[in-house]
Amino acid sequence: MSETVQPPSPALLTALLEAERALGRLAEVAQDPARRRRLWADAARRESCAAARLDGVAVDPAEFLVATIGTDLVPTAGRGAAQSVRALWQGALFTQGVIAAPARRAENTRAPFPSSGAAADAWRAVAELEAGPLDGNGARFAFPPDEEDGDAASAVDDTPPAWTLGWAEALWRCLQAEVSGRDPGRLAFSADREVEAATLLKRLDQAGESPALLGGVGMLAELLRPAPDLRIPGWAVPSARLMAALAVARCCRVPNVWLPMSVALHADRTTAGLAARGREEGWRLWLADTVAETARRERERALSLDRTAEGWQQRVGAKRRNSRTPDLLELLFEEPALTVRRVQKRLGSTFRGAQLLVDELLEVGILREATNRALDRVFIAVDLMP
Repeated sequence: MSETVQPPSPALLTALLEAERALGRLAEVAQDPARRRRLWADAARRESCAAARLDGVAVDPAEFLVATIGTDLVPTAGRGAAQSVRALWQGALFTQGVIAAPARRAENTRAPFPSSGAAADAWRAVAELEAGPLDGNGARFAFPPDEEDGDAASAVDDTPPAWTLGWAEALWRCLQAEVSGRDPGRLAFSADREVEAATLLKRLDQAGESPALLGGVGMLAELLRPAPDLRIPGWAVPSARLMAALAVARCCRVPNVWLPMSVALHADRTTAGLAARGREEGWRLWLADTVAETARRERERALSLDRTAEGWQQRVGAKRRNSRTPDLLELLFEEPALTVRRVQKRLGSTFRGAQLLVDELLEVGILREATNRALDRVFIAVDLMP
């Protein structure tokens, strides 16, 4: 016998309406593919840093950006923290559809997870509709392998549809691949974790049956409860936070929106804890207000990134027609940490040409060196520190 669902209070309805207006304005701004790529890449970095801080990790933004190139480039003292944030960053990119989960070894493949129910079918249908191009050229953007020699085998993008058990396992594998030290091709849910993940997804399906943002807030209420009020197993907390970034977009059918909810949760964690330990209505009201504030903040961030791009163009000045400087400036929004060899590889230039481009941006203050090394020097975009 299901519990009687209480109708939302006038205060909650008002908050939901305000959040829907803010989401609509954000979705409108994010219609432009270039702007969306910039915003989503920036949001993934901010989300990963905030989620790590929620778990007590002392995040150094510069070391995290260096770790996006390779954790071995980070000083030993900060390597563990940087690796933790990098894992969350990879998970965020996975939920955005930018990268695939680590490929399984052939001997470790398993039959697809069974899934059933109208809610699961609806999630799969929405996922298929939203799996279209992310860039302006009809191709999904993807980061190349981290290895500079390019010899690493590429992952096969056989990711299951979102919000299914297989997808939840793929997200967990993506996180674990960075921090477990085990072969990611052999990672798989244990029987206990499979049951726990299935239980969580069932609760999310039930919460998402409510219309539009009411369902989105219901899913957030399940995913984002801070400790000690967690209703999900500890191992699933990082995955749940990243799933929360998608929940509102899926319930409201706004695929251009990806909300870094951990940023707000960390910034207002005391109030969030009080709301979570109060009445259920109060927790949902706080979440609805937070969705509105997060959407407004993300819209302003998207416009701020536009201003950053314009400012960079003014600082480098008018360049000759065949200059690759504009291409490098645009690349920085996706990869604000670069090496000269990485620039050479991304732009298809000579090593000397890549070095000149980096020197030019160093001279005008767009880049600064983040490693005191003679070789494999890493440069970061100072305006894009998370």
